[in-house]
This record gives sequence, structure tokens and C-alpha cells, in this order.
Amino acid sequence: MDFSLQTDPPHVSGFRKEVRAWLQENMRGAEHLRWSASWSTRENDEEYQFRRNLAGKLGRKGWLFPMFPIQYGGAGLTSDHQLVLEMELDRYGLSLNHVFYTLARIVAPVILKWGTEEQKREFLPPMVRGEISVWQVLTEPQGGSDVANCQTRAIRDGDDYVVNGQKVMVGHHLPPEFLWTLVCTDPSRPRHENLGWLHIPANLPGITVQHMHLMMGIKNSVFFDSVRVPSKYLVGGENNGWKVAHTHLELEHGGEGRVGADPLVERFVDYCREMTVDGKPLIEVTSVRDIIADMMIELHTVNLFARRNFWHRFAREPHPYGGAQFRYHQRMVRLRNGERLQQIMGCDALVPNPSVHE
Repeated sequence: MDFSLQTDPPHVSGFRKEVRAWLQENMRGAEHLRWSASWSTRENDEEYQFRRNLAGKLGRKGWLFPMFPIQYGGAGLTSDHQLVLEMELDRYGLSLNHVFYTLARIVAPVILKWGTEEQKREFLPPMVRGEISVWQVLTEPQGGSDVANCQTRAIRDGDDYVVNGQKVMVGHHLPPEFLWTLVCTDPSRPRHENLGWLHIPANLPGITVQHMHLMMGIKNSVFFDSVRVPSKYLVGGENNGWKVAHTHLELEHGGEGRVGADPLVERFVDYCREMTVDGKPLIEVTSVRDIIADMMIELHTVNLFARRNFWHRFAREPHPYGGAQFRYHQRMVRLRNGERLQQIMGCDALVPNPSVHE
């Protein structure tokens, strides 16, 4: 396995030049949005709209899902091409996953694996072109990490599923076009054998979205009140939702691999360069430099996990624990780095855009 990612294969050297020139043109005037790259519930309308427009432009070129088949809107390119795109986007603090706030980057591969041919042809092209936003709607009031303990019910009634229940802590302040959710399709069946996965149009009657104003920004509760969802929106088959969940959760946890750096750490380094104490930049204080070194070492380890997963995915090698392993290590590193930020920045660590002062 080669972790270097430094030398382009001959067949993509020209592609990198094309991507770099295209991004220079289409990112012009958006430098101030660089640090909104990580998913943020504090993202404002300007940031959201810029990234959504950028997703549309990438999608029309097939670059939002570069490896997807051409018939579904992708470019039919190789993993090397996708790697080039990820690396060039990372220069702007972006990634294909986070070009704009949507779960389409996870939902589309799941539909590609589990959807019928009719579902693929109807559902995938708008996602792959970057035309729609999708919310992942999983967490319920009585449970978060225990996804199989799903209480939202979808009972078959003719050609529809009648959905009743509530999901919480989802989305952000701007509405989606679709809700991607796990439901209980047969309460009489055993756990894990009673679930289904629905791709629900968000404008159906009976769906209510209620903002949750939190310290971290805006999340939402979604209420389903006898929502009639046509059966064509069931992905993976009735009572087969847990198998679909395996694919979805592995992708969500990082099983597909990632390439970019953590913009939070980069931003902290910039803060230390500009912030002074007794006339001396924080970056020149030995104890601060030691802490930054620890953060960068751990960040590099996270990136190696991500690159390993990227390699396994595109080498088609089974690696069922890779996503969970990456996710656990990433979260532990973020907790430790959060403590380090507070240690150095104090109260400044609690605000999105801290002012630099003496």
C-alpha cells in the first residue's frame, strides 16, 4: 500500500492541471469561505448558497461523483482522478463530501448498491448533478447510537407506506429536497429484521420540520404524521433495511476513505501566528509549539487511517472494520485536540470566529 500520494500517474497529470485551473476560476472571490468547509450548523445563507452552486457546477461536469457510471450522471473516471479532485479541493478547505451540506455523497452510493434499476435512473442523476439536498434522518428521541431501536413506523397500505414518528438532531437551517431515513416496516418481526429504508420527498403532506436552536447552531426535529410515501421510495426491499444500514453507516463512518486535512487544526495554527502575548506571537512559545506538534502528529495518524480506507475501497479489498476504526480514532483525536484548543485559546475556543488580540 502506497501512502505517498505525491506523484500523479501519467493518465491524470493533465487532469490535475484542468481541475486546478477550473477551481481557480470558480473559487474566485470565495476565499473568505475557506473555513466553513467542515460541516457546520452555523453556516450562513451565503456560504450554503455558494457551496450549493459549486456542487451544481461540479455535478454538471460529472466531478461531484467522478467514479459514478456516466448513465447516472457521473464521469466514469478512475480512483486516481477522484484522488486528484479531492486533493485540489483540499487546497480550498473543501472536499467532495462537504462541497455543500447534504448527505447525497453517502446516499447515492447506497442507492447504487441497493436500489432497483428504476430507482437508480430516477433518484441518482439529480444527486450526482448536485441539484438536490438530502438530510440523513436517523436519530430518535429515545435513542441515537442504537439505530436498530427504530420506533418510527412505516406500515404498508396499498401502494403506499404510512409513516408516523419523530426524528431529532438532524439537518441544518435550510430545507432539503429529500429525507433519507430508517423506519420500522413490520413491528411483529424480530429486531434487525423489521426495518426498511425510505428516500422520502420532503414536501409530502404530514411532514413538519421544527428548528432546534442549540449552542452549536441549528438542528431540527422532523415529525411524520400519517405521511403517505409511495412504495417506489423504499430502497433495498421490505424488512431489509438493516443490510442497507450496514452500507450507509460504513460510508458515514469513513469507510470510503478521505484525503484532506482538518481545517480546524490549520485554523488554530493561523490563530497562533497572529495572536501575541507580551508582544510575542503564540507560535514562538515553546510550550505552544509542543502542543501544535502533538496535534499535527495525531492528525497525520488520522489521515493515514483515511488513506488506508480509500485504498481498500478502490482496490475492492474487504475491510469491514475500517470505517468504525477510523471514526473511533478520529473522534478521540478531536476530543484531545478540543482540550488543547481550550488550553491555549481559553474563551476564544468557544466562538466560531475569535478576534486576534494582545
